[in-house]
Order: sequence, then C-alpha cells, then structure tokens
Amino acid sequence: MIWVSLGALLGTLFDPPVTWLKNTLVFHPNVRVETSPAAYGLPYEEVWFGGPDGRTLHGWYIPSARSGEAGQEPLFLWFHGNAGNVGHRLSHLRVLYEHVGGSHFLFDYQGYGNSRGKPSIPGILADGRDAIAVVHQRGWAAGKSLVYFGESLGAAVVIALAVEATPPHRAILLSPFHSLRAMGDIRLPLLSFLVEHDLNSARLVGKLQAPLLVIHGTEDRTVPFRQGQDLFALAPHPKRFHRIEGGGHTNLHETGGSTYTRVIREFVFGRID
Repeated sequence: MIWVSLGALLGTLFDPPVTWLKNTLVFHPNVRVETSPAAYGLPYEEVWFGGPDGRTLHGWYIPSARSGEAGQEPLFLWFHGNAGNVGHRLSHLRVLYEHVGGSHFLFDYQGYGNSRGKPSIPGILADGRDAIAVVHQRGWAAGKSLVYFGESLGAAVVIALAVEATPPHRAILLSPFHSLRAMGDIRLPLLSFLVEHDLNSARLVGKLQAPLLVIHGTEDRTVPFRQGQDLFALAPHPKRFHRIEGGGHTNLHETGGSTYTRVIREFVFGRID
C-alpha cells in the first residue's frame, strides 16, 4: 500500500509538467488566420461549433460545386497536422476542389487559428468528435460519401476516431506516422517513453472498417516514408498505397501532380472491393 500511495503521489506531482512537455513537443499552432477560402475563389460558410459553449472551434464549410446532388458525391472532413492552421491548407483544398470535387469541411483544433483554448492530445480527439458531430447535425453528409482526410498528426486522429464508433465511408491518410512513440524515437529518443500510449496508430489501424488510402512522399524529412509503409501493412483490406517520388511532408498535392488527384478521385468515386 505504501508503494501504491507513493506511485500515486509521484503521478500527481509529475503529471502537469509531463503533460506540458508532451504538448509543447507535439503541437506547433499558428493563431493568425490571414486568409479565407474567398481568396482562393472558393464559396464558403464560416462555422463556429464545439466545446462547452458550442462556439469554441472555428472552421470553414465549402459546399460542392455540384451542390444539391447526392449519391457518390463525397464530403471531405479534414484533420490537419500539428503546425499552422486551416488557412495554410487552402491551396491544397483548391486542388482537390477543382480536380476531385466534393464538399469540404476544415476546422482548427483548440489553440489553432481562431479556435479558442489550448491543444492537447485528448483535446484534439474531442475536437475531432465535435467536428464529426456538427457534420451530421447540419446534414452536410446526408446522402454523401463521408471521407475522413487526415494529414500527419491528423491521420492519427482519423484512425483513432474511425475505430471508436461508426466508421466513415472512406479514410485517406497523408504522411501518417506509425505511432507517436516511433516519432519520439526519431526526434527526442530520451523522452519518447512519455508518449508510449498516445496516438498509437499501429495498435488501432487493424480495427479499421473503412477502405483506406495511404499517400506518402519518398523524401519526407518529417515522417519517414517507411513509417507510412509499415502502418499501411498493418491495415486490413480494402486498402491502397500511393507513393509520391520526391514528395516531402507538406507538398504532396504539388509534387504528386495530376496523378495525385487522379488516385484520390478513383478512390472516393470508384468501387472498393
């Protein structure tokens, strides 16, 4: 009993600094949103949702150019990576909007862009749940194919949320990591044990019940290409892997060219066996 009490005491003493350290290492938000979809010629609706007051999180809903049509038309729900904010995803969004189609909903986690609060690992999962809820509450996904679209850290959020409840119709992961621990072993090996149980996509991806597309660049200097391959190998079928020769971490939509959008279009509109 003495050891249990001492362990609990140490946990109480060290949990706040450990949590602070993990959040500092993982999250790199930019709180200034200096553009909007309008600057890229895109129609949009400003959306506030989530949190205890229902207005903690900020996002943009971009309706399809084929508004009103259903069937195979996809709705992309974006889960972005650990840096920047939604404004930094607009050039990428325009590429998908023009060459793949569909409706799109982008949002910022707490502490990113115009969203209030501070980011945390449990927090981004809660934010993702709120984003999924608002998509259904507003009927944006009604009669459409719901596609979870995650980049890097957002890919881990996609996997975690896709396996805990009703799965999406499709899941697309850009530059995903094997686990947060695997990334810690690369960046700060002495402290990687701190995130052993956080965002472990490798442990969860085998439970995925949605068709999966993984896209990774061979020259990714942030998340090694091998991590995307290893995670893909653990995923159940149906699945598809697309490598982009020379692709980095954030430029896949540029380096991948027309093949990038063709692969995504085939995946979201095509038959999945």
